[in-house]
Amino acid sequence: MSEDGGRTGPNGRVIGGRYRLVERIGSGGMGTVWRALDELVDREVAVKQPRLPGDPEDAAHQRAANRLYREARAAARVDHPAAVSIHDVVVEEDGLPWIVMELVRGESLHEALKRGPVEAPEAARIGIAVLGALRAAHAVGIVHRDVKPANVLLGPHRRVVLTDFGIAHIQGEESLTVSGEFVGSLEFIAPERMSGRGAGPASDLWSLGVLLYAAVEGWSPFRRTTLESTLAAILAADAPEPKQAGPLGSLIVRLLAKDPEQRPDADEVGAVLEAVAEGWPVPEPSGGAAASGPQDASGLREFAEDSGTVRLKAEPPPEPLSDAAPEAEPTPEPATATSATTSTAASNPPRRSWFLRPVPLLVLGVLLVVGTWLATASFLGGDSGEAKEMNPTYSSAPLAPATTPAPASAPGGWTEHPERDMDAVLFLPTEYKEAAREGGATDQPRLVVYDIGLVQVRLSQWDKSPRPLLEQAQEAHDTWDSYNHDASTQSTRTTFKGYDAVLSDTTYDKDVSPTRVMQLIVVTGDDRMYELRVDMPKGTPTEKKGTAVFKGARDRLEIE
Repeated sequence: MSEDGGRTGPNGRVIGGRYRLVERIGSGGMGTVWRALDELVDREVAVKQPRLPGDPEDAAHQRAANRLYREARAAARVDHPAAVSIHDVVVEEDGLPWIVMELVRGESLHEALKRGPVEAPEAARIGIAVLGALRAAHAVGIVHRDVKPANVLLGPHRRVVLTDFGIAHIQGEESLTVSGEFVGSLEFIAPERMSGRGAGPASDLWSLGVLLYAAVEGWSPFRRTTLESTLAAILAADAPEPKQAGPLGSLIVRLLAKDPEQRPDADEVGAVLEAVAEGWPVPEPSGGAAASGPQDASGLREFAEDSGTVRLKAEPPPEPLSDAAPEAEPTPEPATATSATTSTAASNPPRRSWFLRPVPLLVLGVLLVVGTWLATASFLGGDSGEAKEMNPTYSSAPLAPATTPAPASAPGGWTEHPERDMDAVLFLPTEYKEAAREGGATDQPRLVVYDIGLVQVRLSQWDKSPRPLLEQAQEAHDTWDSYNHDASTQSTRTTFKGYDAVLSDTTYDKDVSPTRVMQLIVVTGDDRMYELRVDMPKGTPTEKKGTAVFKGARDRLEIE
């Protein structure tokens, strides 16, 4: 293989003596996908270039190579118009298989959903095609195991294609996943796989349910900001009621039943999808989880942030930080509330019912292998971003003088939140409500989370800083980068009211669910550390609101 891994331009490398690489069109955990020209028959194809960890003699490297071989075998055995066609497998001199498949022109469902959710009939039409490919795979003993919007291609003439059988399980073949190693895109993975019970056709139907939910709502119901909290949500949290699913709502809820035996079978799923797509009356459920009905979405905010989601360890590590100089943003629009009230534990207790539930032993068992999963992160995340900025960039600049904090009932709509245990006062727009609170004198950091749906604000405090500022920023970057190895971070050394500080700005998970995290990290003269953090979806109208909230909260923050 060439030193650049085959990442050459239009006049680049020729694979197998006939496939000339032209343009990179995708990147995933198992490899890079190129548009190529088959010079023998003058046809454009897609070629998947392997991306494998370690030395060729390592066991992990060999398992990865076997997975690539298996992808070609699995996909080639599936005969359905909605399953990607495999043309060829070329083994280069380094022994790695390059998979040559049909080139589907268009975009992925993931890319399409960046413009917003789709109507229920369109989601049902897409679901019919995906279900057809899955049924064809199941008929020949193959479970896909990675059904997600990034693996659903929307081609010309309304064609829908399910691709990337790279982690498919072929019944009768020896498992290539060693104990503690995990492959797949976490938020679309069925709970039985998390518990080690393996994958069956019902697991693919769960993933189809999450895909349909994401299609009609525009977001995944189990997506969280950390690996641990995503695991906990899949295993212990009910999906909130889909609000825009229309006649698909009941089916989606039933597909997301924790018990695979309670999910509808493929025949029933197909009948409902066809009825919704065609505008016919939806057939009555034949049983399963329908009786339970949709879950109430009133507690959605309880599950929206990793910080207080569940106590996973007695002494959690410091919260991850991000790293970059936030640009100036417009001040948030005044809140429409008629009055602003101070939120305290006594007068407005947080909704903590879910946080206080005992953690299922299943969750704790799964978390024991998190470290191993992160060590094999190249298999975790499906499509990862093309930018691979593995180290934060640091610079120095003074922080502009903070504005005078507004009083609790100021006309500007900012509410005062005294955090007495942290010796701080946080100011937020009046619509933000407390969603979680954790920590104490012996359990640090102390933290509080406020949210308004997709934007979460967190204030954390340590009595003694766990590490120097820049190392804390680096720790943050490493945490975000562990998801899909695509985090890009920028950090600025500054001062905040006379204290040393770092402004941080990170974007990660760029191809799957782009997330932006803005932070102010401060160390006081007596070595206390504070972190103000705002999480928000990247590339959406909500991002503008999130950046404005960060700027306003940062400028108003008071440290006693």
